[in-house]
Amino acid sequence: MVKGKWKRKVYFTGGKILSLVNKCIPKSENKIMIFCKGPLCDNSETLFHYLVDNGYQRRYSIYCVVDKPERYIEYIQENVHFCTLKQSLSLVFTAKYNFYHGEMLAIHPTKKQVWVNYWHGTPLKKINHMLDKLGDYEYDFFTYLTAPKQCFVPIMAQAFDCEESKVILCGHPRNDDLFSKDWEFGKLGIKEGEYKKIAMWMPTYRKSRDGSIVDSGETYLENGGLPIFHNSKSIEELNQYLSKENVLLLVKFHPAQNLEDFCLQEQSHIKFLTHPKMIEQKLALYKLVKDSDFLITDYSSIYFDYLLLNRPIGFTIEDMKEYEGNRGFVFEHPFEYMPGRIIQNKEEFMCFLQDTVAGIDGYEEERARVNALVNQVNTPDNCKGLLEKIGLE
Repeated sequence: MVKGKWKRKVYFTGGKILSLVNKCIPKSENKIMIFCKGPLCDNSETLFHYLVDNGYQRRYSIYCVVDKPERYIEYIQENVHFCTLKQSLSLVFTAKYNFYHGEMLAIHPTKKQVWVNYWHGTPLKKINHMLDKLGDYEYDFFTYLTAPKQCFVPIMAQAFDCEESKVILCGHPRNDDLFSKDWEFGKLGIKEGEYKKIAMWMPTYRKSRDGSIVDSGETYLENGGLPIFHNSKSIEELNQYLSKENVLLLVKFHPAQNLEDFCLQEQSHIKFLTHPKMIEQKLALYKLVKDSDFLITDYSSIYFDYLLLNRPIGFTIEDMKEYEGNRGFVFEHPFEYMPGRIIQNKEEFMCFLQDTVAGIDGYEEERARVNALVNQVNTPDNCKGLLEKIGLE
């Protein structure tokens, strides 16, 4: 994201000029671009593998724009290419199809192009154009924007400042990984059956890496914004219980979280996972998620997807009032969309752990109710459905 009012003005003015240039350049009907800018991950990673696994490279040339193409040498084959951002401008001008899950260059597609922004999550918290503090920023550089259910169509249109007609109903491509048969934990040296339970803890970020977004108070900004347990002593106490019950807790930090002040040490039954580590070890997050026994989160979009698995969810919301005041939510009554145990302190956290480890749930019907509200696709057909909707055979 471009920072500074004048830098944004120059950036978007340049984008308008390049958009005019784009109209004058012929398009290649058989060229697909997956624009990542950073590493190949999230929705883009799942879609890339779907395309290759289903032989699309036999009819199309597939180009992935990433920060370090050398990471993906093993994926290169005939008609499958990786290139840098600097090398991508000709692709932007010539590729008919373009997919991305984050920020795109400030260039508008022509009527002969199909550009899809599948973003990186179903929002509970306000995002993008909904946030005045982000400044005069533009987001509408796509042909289509995806939404997982009808109730999110106006929400996504507002968030990206576009017409609702540009929002198409489609599940996130990465949700296909929730139905994978791979044991992704093996890449972390974890064997099947090694633990009684495996829990994923995925808090959203409280302070962005560049410091431009701060959504909570100072107490919650320590140790990577980890809620409830703010110091080493409390983490050690939590580990003692987990060790006794032989439960593994894998804490996955948000990619945007500022981790400069993070000082907690891994424990025997508590492991920390960052975005760089995920990329380094080529871990597919949702393949990890699908083998977890329960989820702990807060306002992160992960839980909307996790509803497809119908497993217990705990919500750590000790800073909800501050978070709502700083960021806000897309729904007037967010609790109506949070089907799980509400956790506001260590005692409630431990009760949730104890009950869940013992097999006590009680939220099955609530999860089914909310899932019906927020997810249209409940099968591993998200990539296929997306390609069908945009006419990519």
